[in-house]
Amino acid sequence: MSSNPNSYHFEGYRYDVDQGVLFRGNDRVDATPKSLEILKLLIENSGRVVSKEELLRQVWPDSFVEEANLSHHIFNLRKAIGEKLIETVPKRGYRFVGKLETSGGPTPGPEALPRSRVWFIAPIAVLILAAIFGAWLLLSRRTEPDPPVPPEAIRAIAVLPFVNESGSEDVEYLADGMTETLISNLSQVSGLAIKPRSAVFRYKGKDVSAAQIGSEMNVNAILQGRITQRGQDLTLFLSLVDTSSEYQLWGKQYVRKLSDLAALQSEIGRDVSQSLQQRLSGSGLRSTHSQNPEAYRQYLLGNFYWKKFTEEGVRMAITSYERAIELDPNYALAYAGLANSYSVLGVNGHMPVREAEPHVRVASERSVALDDKSAAAHLSFGAYKMFYQWDLLGAELEYKRSMELDPTYPTAPELYSYVLQALRRFDEAEFYAKRARDLDPITLLTAENLGTIYRHAGRLDESLAVFETVIGMDPSFADARFERALTLSLLGRHEDAEAEAKRAVDMTNEATHMVAGLGIVYARAGKEREALLLIDGLVKNSPTKHVSPLDVALIYSVLDDRDKAFEWLEKSYAERSGWLYELNVNPDWDNIRSDERFQDLVRRVGLSHLD
Repeated sequence: MSSNPNSYHFEGYRYDVDQGVLFRGNDRVDATPKSLEILKLLIENSGRVVSKEELLRQVWPDSFVEEANLSHHIFNLRKAIGEKLIETVPKRGYRFVGKLETSGGPTPGPEALPRSRVWFIAPIAVLILAAIFGAWLLLSRRTEPDPPVPPEAIRAIAVLPFVNESGSEDVEYLADGMTETLISNLSQVSGLAIKPRSAVFRYKGKDVSAAQIGSEMNVNAILQGRITQRGQDLTLFLSLVDTSSEYQLWGKQYVRKLSDLAALQSEIGRDVSQSLQQRLSGSGLRSTHSQNPEAYRQYLLGNFYWKKFTEEGVRMAITSYERAIELDPNYALAYAGLANSYSVLGVNGHMPVREAEPHVRVASERSVALDDKSAAAHLSFGAYKMFYQWDLLGAELEYKRSMELDPTYPTAPELYSYVLQALRRFDEAEFYAKRARDLDPITLLTAENLGTIYRHAGRLDESLAVFETVIGMDPSFADARFERALTLSLLGRHEDAEAEAKRAVDMTNEATHMVAGLGIVYARAGKEREALLLIDGLVKNSPTKHVSPLDVALIYSVLDDRDKAFEWLEKSYAERSGWLYELNVNPDWDNIRSDERFQDLVRRVGLSHLD
């Protein structure tokens, strides 16, 4: 191969290096100059893997360009010359594998002319070709830059999970946390729809094209990020990509110290906002995070543990949130996270309610007092009012305020639907549960909520269909099996209900509320002995494993043992069990609903005027 060939010949194609034109036979093949630069580089290294980094560095030597732009040009090249000639080597780069010949002499034009006529037309041909080539060169240079999307065209964006390139799981919380913070910050930008965390994290660790994401999520731009941490040094690459053309609209590299993390997050928010739309740059992104870098890091760590959705994870989250608050006593979001963590421990029976309540109350009130414009703060305060005060109307106000402050926050409409069903406003509950599901189509708890609403409304077939859909999404999701068992029981399908309830118990290592669910199934099937044995086991284990009195009361209610049911309901009232706010709608109370003692309890809980 000559060192500077005039053209390359391969597999029926001819690439004229001097003119920068690609031919197939006599026909010119459409390809952008940048695509042809990539082709030339691959051909010059025929048979060798050319890394993505080398391609980016040599083809775009003076600017930062994201891999998506390179992928776009590779895609176009494959369309032009066929997919088999450029091989992708996973996690390394690309390799040209076509059969290659080179020519160092003059290259004939598309149509060869008889020698006897060359002398006559040569001067004219040179002028015409020069004019054509000059016009083509001018046009190609005019169209070479990545075409910008008009600012007004960007209406919806997805911030994809940042890629952790450090090779260490210890940095994973940082990548996830920075993604979530950016989503939260951009949600404040007027006129811009931001997909929530739960919707975008399904793409975590997946190699999906910008076009596919745009189609699946109905967004016209995505923001991608790659993060590397080496000691105290942090490097972040960001790129904004148009989903229709897959062109990079904006890109920037940030190199900072870990101690500058909080300031970096604010800077990124401003930069991205300005790159999206000039008219939005003045909207102002409100800073919600601590300027203490270690406090911010601990907050991100708390979120990371919280999202494990396990008792151990929630307790580890509490430690991180408390550390963040210790470092920054005015950190509203850390207080909201702390309130939510204690709330879950109490509501799910991992901690006595009266022990969890003061933690939830103090943290949620402090969060709102510190930042009245925080959607997360109002959400945590609403959860406190609903689960720990049984104040459904007060919770309704907080959830509405949360949705007003951040319409993309799926947890707010989800919890609001809890309030609405407890108030027997089932149509509204269905509407908000569906809104939460649309905002967050992959979180299983959000998806299954609609099934509970249908069961409480007496729409049992629809309830069953929801739970079966959720189980289809993840057969290992025990909570959906627990809920399906309760619905099957109400439908009179007792054998199926028992089998499903037993699966839920086994999958959760005999979690107490799952065992109680099996007890309810036994009771409704007329298996009194089996139900009583389960109650006996729960009571015996209560010194070492917290058992909610409400769970025991529910089994006795379905057994229609009224005295025992009210004995345990009084214990539940004394403990202030959060789920008492469902007294008016849970069908498991139907056997004792007409009893005067039940109506008295409804009055004391504060639900009588709402029924």
